[in-house]
Amino acid sequence: MTNGLGLSFARRVTLASLGVALAAFGAGAGCTDDAAPAEATPGEGSDGGAGEDAPVASTCTPPTGEGTVHSGSLASDSEVWTEAASPHVIDFGLTIREGQSLTIEPCAVVRIRKGQGVLVEGKLLAEGAADKPIAIERADAADPWSRIEVRGTADVRLAHVSIDGGGFANGDRLDEFAMLDVRGDQDLPPQGLVHVDHVALRGSASLGLLLREGGALAGTSAALTVTGSASYPASSWARSAGSIPPGTYTGNENDAIILAALTNRDAIKEDVTFANRGVPYFVRGAQITVGGAGGSVATLTIEAGVTMRFAKGSRLLLDAPSTSEPAIGALRAVGTAEAPIVFTSAEAAPRAGDWVGITLKGMPAPNGRIDHAKIAYAGGSSGISSYDCPSPANQGFTNEGAVIVFGGQPAAVFVTNTAIEDSAGDGIIRGWTGDPLDFLSSNTFARVGRCTQTFPKSSTAACPNPAPCPKG
Repeated sequence: MTNGLGLSFARRVTLASLGVALAAFGAGAGCTDDAAPAEATPGEGSDGGAGEDAPVASTCTPPTGEGTVHSGSLASDSEVWTEAASPHVIDFGLTIREGQSLTIEPCAVVRIRKGQGVLVEGKLLAEGAADKPIAIERADAADPWSRIEVRGTADVRLAHVSIDGGGFANGDRLDEFAMLDVRGDQDLPPQGLVHVDHVALRGSASLGLLLREGGALAGTSAALTVTGSASYPASSWARSAGSIPPGTYTGNENDAIILAALTNRDAIKEDVTFANRGVPYFVRGAQITVGGAGGSVATLTIEAGVTMRFAKGSRLLLDAPSTSEPAIGALRAVGTAEAPIVFTSAEAAPRAGDWVGITLKGMPAPNGRIDHAKIAYAGGSSGISSYDCPSPANQGFTNEGAVIVFGGQPAAVFVTNTAIEDSAGDGIIRGWTGDPLDFLSSNTFARVGRCTQTFPKSSTAACPNPAPCPKG
């Protein structure tokens, strides 16, 4: 019987004939050479630019002898894997069930066979030290193992651990599998099931990290390195992306963090920050929806210097119960002159209209702000109708632009010091009935297909005839 990770019946044997095959795996933190101890701590330099840790030499003894094989399930409800019994070889997928715990001691070495993995529903503690790192690596030189999959109410703590050579992708599905796969309850706020501290995910055959269905990293996490992945360093539901800690996310096939953007399934219902982690965010699905639950306002904060790349046809929606009600989603994207925030197309050869733009439903939240930003290649088909005013330039209701307000009048101008470029439609659509707040004074517009800003309707819900239309 298996469960998709290659999990099978339990058996435990000593290693007698794997010495030659395992000798090829001396790259792990626990497999150092006596003459040349390792000097790199897993995850070193992963503090998001706050300064690199000084290299620390490993004091671990390279594993020798037959080692120990583990298969299917733990031998007891509370098990400890020691350095002395290393290498610990998982030759059939291992399950840590709810109520069970596995402790991996400092300096221990774990090797996982081709296609096998670890399913954690209980507790996994693998906490090494700077000079006593833990290594989790391949047991077959040419073939990746599967994944460490964390589910439900699991409790996983990883510190000073290198995790190498997993991420079996089941063919070419490189963006659907990961070496560390964290899944929670999608009906709850993000659950920090895994704490990482000085952890390195290296050489995944797919993604390094996958956060989905409410799964997230713990807020105490820090110093995560993801490098050498055959896909992206990480993919996350938008709701969980704020849990991605300071670290290093470069040296992968594609250096960006995927945001799955599954419309309502992963809508941001709590305050979330997309932090500057040194690589862009790639909005891959239909839209990121920001909208709090129970009438509360959820705020998406984007840090200075972040680049958001949007797939064709995607958008960022700040939601409201209806166009006549206050928004329940807010955006605070405040960059600086030196580190602007960029919203742009994900296409290799971007063109005007690649993505929809930033859309605000209802009366925009008063705490929302876009400052020192650039919005480029938006203005694609929005599916919104009858909110802007016709003008000689467009001869009809277009409702396509880089920023679209459709509903209530904002309390104030909320886009400042921002460049709007290469919009296939308008720059800013003032799709409300009320005063014509002016967005032209501090913003710049270039290569805008129609109006820099459209004209709102009057208090009688009538459009000017003809509507003024400053061109970009």
